[in-house]
Amino acid sequence: MQACGAVAEQMKQLELLVKNKILARGILAFLGTYGICYILDLAGAAPASFSVMSVLFWPVIFWLLGQTEKSLAAVEGKQRGRRRRYGGIVSFLFAVSMIMGYQLQANGLTECGLKGKGLIILRAACLGIAVFPFGNLLFCQMEKLESAPTSVSDNKKEWKPAAVFGVSAAAIFVCLIPVWLAYYPIIMSYDFHRQVNEAAKGFAWFWPYQPIAHTWVIWLFLQLGYRLGSPEAGMAGMALFQMLAYSLTMGYACAFLYRIGKKRWMAAAAVLYFGVFPLNSVMVLCTTKDVLFSVLFLLFVLLLAERFFFRKGKETLLWDVLILLEGCLMMQFRNNAIYAAAVFGVLWTAFAAKKEKLRVLLLCVLLIAGGRGTAAVIKAALGTELSSAKVEMYSVPIQQLARVGYYHGQELDEETRRLLNQYIPEEDWESYNAPLADTVKAGVGVTTFPETWDGHMGQLLWDWAKIGLKYPNEYIDAFLELTRGYWFLDDRSYAECLGYGVEGRMGVIYTYYSSEIADVGEIKHESKLPWLEEQLEKIVSGNEFYRWPVISLLFKCAFYVWGLGIVFLAFLFLRQRKQALFCLFPLVYLGTMLLGPVVQMRYIFPIMVTLPILAVLLLWPKDAD
Repeated sequence: MQACGAVAEQMKQLELLVKNKILARGILAFLGTYGICYILDLAGAAPASFSVMSVLFWPVIFWLLGQTEKSLAAVEGKQRGRRRRYGGIVSFLFAVSMIMGYQLQANGLTECGLKGKGLIILRAACLGIAVFPFGNLLFCQMEKLESAPTSVSDNKKEWKPAAVFGVSAAAIFVCLIPVWLAYYPIIMSYDFHRQVNEAAKGFAWFWPYQPIAHTWVIWLFLQLGYRLGSPEAGMAGMALFQMLAYSLTMGYACAFLYRIGKKRWMAAAAVLYFGVFPLNSVMVLCTTKDVLFSVLFLLFVLLLAERFFFRKGKETLLWDVLILLEGCLMMQFRNNAIYAAAVFGVLWTAFAAKKEKLRVLLLCVLLIAGGRGTAAVIKAALGTELSSAKVEMYSVPIQQLARVGYYHGQELDEETRRLLNQYIPEEDWESYNAPLADTVKAGVGVTTFPETWDGHMGQLLWDWAKIGLKYPNEYIDAFLELTRGYWFLDDRSYAECLGYGVEGRMGVIYTYYSSEIADVGEIKHESKLPWLEEQLEKIVSGNEFYRWPVISLLFKCAFYVWGLGIVFLAFLFLRQRKQALFCLFPLVYLGTMLLGPVVQMRYIFPIMVTLPILAVLLLWPKDAD
């Protein structure tokens, strides 16, 4: 009888526990429903919280939370905690980004003050509850990767990496030919109009506002065009050069993917991504420096990967030399690359094995010195004496100060007005464009910059902080608006900051033609495949991908930034220390872009082509380290 009573008591306690769990899950499901409805309200639903559809969210979230409980219950104690932490981090960050992004997109600002920021955190916590089942599922799949056996080939006879390289490079090049013919001779957009005129005038006119190594490339093919009697033929040669460099490097990437994954479909998918995906195939035909830089960026990452994962002992010396030489060249095509390399060098040295620290430190010092030295040698060899535009470094503070003037110009006290005018002239306040710093920066560069910005860092920081203490929300929002395209997955500003449409050819990729050379004339656009150009223009200028569910994610800058962040977190979650360290270079480079003047797809292009290489390293076996 006593035993029966004890069992009955235990059953009662168990029943109470189950009821409490169900009650708690119900409350959490309601909070998650609130988070979803809040986002839908901001997105323009009318209003989602009042809709009968909100009733359907609650049982779905309730069920998902129940499935998540079962999934976590099957995991051992410590690993269960890790899964919860990592899933919670991703879910919360995603929720914060969506709430802040939609507030900016709908209202032009985030909620103000400590109360407003606190509400953002609370609402993000609610939305994070609804997202957590998916965050948990993500890391559940990561665990399966960790426990899976070492990848084996899916075919009887394994392909040789050299063959994969050759076939992939050739296939990618062939895929690019129709796009080249459609945009023949090349897409002369972005800063081409400035650079081609500098190239026409001669070396002394090369302005380091754009990397002079890239202006020299334009000069080289312009001279080829003059020799052939047709500037169009010279630009067609530049297009073929970019296509060849791109195809060879992407072929190397395909071979790397196959070496790690051992699956034919990986190589085939990579060829389609690098050769057919419109953002890649059209971008390769642009004359912007970002094309050659992205090629060199990926090659630098691949050489690092060879050293990190495939070479040991004395064998690494050759790869150190290749990394040094290629890295010095890479840094000539993007001014912020040297800062990314410097920070990565510090981190690599700090986390390198003790026996490698001195060697890694020496390599990184030589890399930075070599980058600087190479730039100085090129400048001296070309004979250009023009200095770079230092105003480019101040995009973020210029936007922050301009935003204060734009929103509060009528109510500023006399001291703040005078101080603000000292750095941003009052006539430029109305030029403030939240996602683009160039409009205000252009005015500052020719008015106040020489007297109050250049060479006055101490005073500048002091005055910048004084104004920021009075208007902290404007400073925060100015930075968030300027970088929104990198972290908000539903952002459109990155593809619309100067408008979009097939008429203006300025959507997600700029394909307009601006090629007038003083005293020479225009380099003509002569499409050989106008039908294909028309179809591609609907995508890259008309932003037609807005209408493509799921697939449209591939056309967003934020998708690749989130992909990079999730891959890095996955390395940490799986305790893949070497991969996490290797991933730091792209992450640090991304950090330098957060200080840039605008978010555009061309800036994210290096991350776009590098992300598959980082992701496949999740399959790298631990015992191979």
